[in-house]
Amino acid sequence: MRLLTTLLLFSSLLFSYQKGDVVSQDIQDKLSIKENKIYIIDFFASWCASCKKEMPYLSKINDTIDKEKIEIIGIDVDEDIKKGQSFQKELRATNTLNFKVINDPKSEIIKAFNPVGMPALFFIKNDKVASSILGAKDDIDKIILHELKGLE
Repeated sequence: MRLLTTLLLFSSLLFSYQKGDVVSQDIQDKLSIKENKIYIIDFFASWCASCKKEMPYLSKINDTIDKEKIEIIGIDVDEDIKKGQSFQKELRATNTLNFKVINDPKSEIIKAFNPVGMPALFFIKNDKVASSILGAKDDIDKIILHELKGLE
């Protein structure tokens, strides 16, 4: 059983973006990625309690970053697009979501990144995955700011 679990974990990593991987042109187009800008790609869903907890921190960071150099893009992976949009509307009403969101109900974007858990953040710079943060983390805002300093 352990061998099967290990093989499944490694096989999912083989098909996911890792640090240094070039993001496919299709995904770059879907995200409107441009050169010489750092992107924080945040995968979230209405059913993810940790994602909801993380949102205010991302919005706080979005208020302070230089948007010419850094952009946060949320990817809502709810299969029910109405549920996802309702969740986004709720967050926007409380000012805990203040960045661009792309709905991914068919999982086209998340399948390319294939994170091992949620929430999942990927940092993209010059069309490559520069870093990632997977799973719920305490002090996520400090971790993100530390990652950004290393990328600028």
